[in-house]
Amino acid sequence: MTVPTMPDVRTIARLDRHEPWRGQCFHAGLLWEGHVGAPGRHRLDVHRPGDPAVAASAVLPHTAEFIHPFGPDAVIVVGKHADPRWGWRTYHTVARFAHGRLRIRTRTMPAWLQVEQFGGAPGAMYFNEPGSRQVYRWNGLWARSLGPEIHLPGTMIPAGDSLYVLERNCVVPGQENLVRIDLVRRSAERTFPTPRRRLCALVDLPATPWIAVAETWAEQVLLVERATNRLARVIPAPGGPVALARYGSCLAVLVDEPRRLVFLDPAGDGRPTGDGRPTGDGRAVAEWDLAAVGAALGHVTALDVDPQRGDVYLRSPYHPRVADNEPAVTMVADPTGETIRRCGAPWPVAA
Repeated sequence: MTVPTMPDVRTIARLDRHEPWRGQCFHAGLLWEGHVGAPGRHRLDVHRPGDPAVAASAVLPHTAEFIHPFGPDAVIVVGKHADPRWGWRTYHTVARFAHGRLRIRTRTMPAWLQVEQFGGAPGAMYFNEPGSRQVYRWNGLWARSLGPEIHLPGTMIPAGDSLYVLERNCVVPGQENLVRIDLVRRSAERTFPTPRRRLCALVDLPATPWIAVAETWAEQVLLVERATNRLARVIPAPGGPVALARYGSCLAVLVDEPRRLVFLDPAGDGRPTGDGRPTGDGRAVAEWDLAAVGAALGHVTALDVDPQRGDVYLRSPYHPRVADNEPAVTMVADPTGETIRRCGAPWPVAA
């Protein structure tokens, strides 16, 4: 039975009125937030769970467009800066917070490598380069192309000996696919025979056979089996899912209309039909109503979860087409604790 919840909502941070970037990550027990500033004076802030006060801050020489986990105790920030002599350059900064201090180390990427996002781990670093339609392996000194051509490669997640990449076949949303790159053979296979209707989020579900991806315009979440790169289940998400995150043994789905957080049990109530078509309603175990929050959630681009407390962090930067947009970072929590109780068990282990 779905548990309806009126969550507690609080503002953790106000963003600059024209903050465009989605740089946010909850990792190593901390909330990491990027902030736009004057050229070469962008900022990375660290918050302790649920605390609007800034625990530490560091100036970045580049934008904080994306922030990703980087090992057990650090994050990696990817962004750009325009040098008067060398033009646009891409940078990545590794940041660690220890003993009350935020330490950063910034590396400048080669001028020809205009990367967008990071995927992987400290020993296996991958960056996408939309202009060349390539994903590159980076070892700290040089970059090596993985080989397969991918149109406008986007979000990447590693899965064993493979790397899943979101492929954007058009500069406007609505023509996306998934590509699985075999890191051993350096070959690629597309998951779907034709592009889907706005794939916009990609999440690994460890200890299950699947990765999850939101298909916004089809109002559903797709579960793809890692071992076969085939669609395993389709979970309806009426209203259009726009962001996903792991939430214990559940999958947190931000739905846009009406705005709410739905917590799905992907393993529940979902079985293939008799003709072999994947289906499954992925039992909803809880739903948080966010309709009353208003303009602070007018354009959510990042959803992160505190795995210990069960709090959800939503980042809503500026968007010129969203009326009364109020760029902010919002924390949403279940005052009853019922959702985390229902979703707190580990993921079911695949047979």
